[in-house]
Amino acid sequence: MEGHRIFALKNALREQLTSATEATAFDALLLASAGKIAERLRRLLVYRNASSVLVPPTALFRQTGVNVLLDGKNLVFSSPQMHQGFYLVNPQRIPRPQRAAAASFRSPNPWARRIVHRGGEKVRVDLLLMPCLSASRDGGRLGDGSGLMDLQVACLGALGWLHPRTAVVGIVPEANLLDTIPMKSTDVFLHWIITEHRTLQTTWHGPVQVPIVWELLDKKTLRRIDVLFFLKGQKISSST
Repeated sequence: MEGHRIFALKNALREQLTSATEATAFDALLLASAGKIAERLRRLLVYRNASSVLVPPTALFRQTGVNVLLDGKNLVFSSPQMHQGFYLVNPQRIPRPQRAAAASFRSPNPWARRIVHRGGEKVRVDLLLMPCLSASRDGGRLGDGSGLMDLQVACLGALGWLHPRTAVVGIVPEANLLDTIPMKSTDVFLHWIITEHRTLQTTWHGPVQVPIVWELLDKKTLRRIDVLFFLKGQKISSST
């Protein structure tokens, strides 16, 4: 019951924010500051210490992806709707003049390699970047309502790619920064927030621990998302 109440509260907040700000205006605001946001991220110690960074494959994070490769870090990103799992771009295999071009989320990208999770390959992801419709100083996050980002993080955890010091940075317009946001156990909390004007650390210091709620996933979703199909098979095998 508590989960349903939080779900309703977040939906009401989402409707309030989207009615006050058109989606196009929201996107334009952050896109106009994408370069500044990418540079603010570069100054964070959690970024400088990271070896692999998960970057959402959208225009907002294009410059961030370029910086990740120029700074010698592995760029990890999801395939569209996570249907084909995750991809990795290793800058050590790319001539430096070509690293900017290699930070492409479009297919085909000759520098991007699909991570073979079925073969047991693991990538230690140190930093997760997440777009936010709203974020709060206590680490709360409000996304677009699809739940896809939370599901991505849950899959990364189930694959064993996260560790106790993995950090989460949320990108949000300053106007949508709140003091608190109701959160469920399946939601991803933020350690840091970057807006078009500043960077701030939240009061959340816990590890990234997001479960996959299997009963909420239908058979169609399991068939379409290869990582989930693989993890479901592992779950069944371990219980028999």
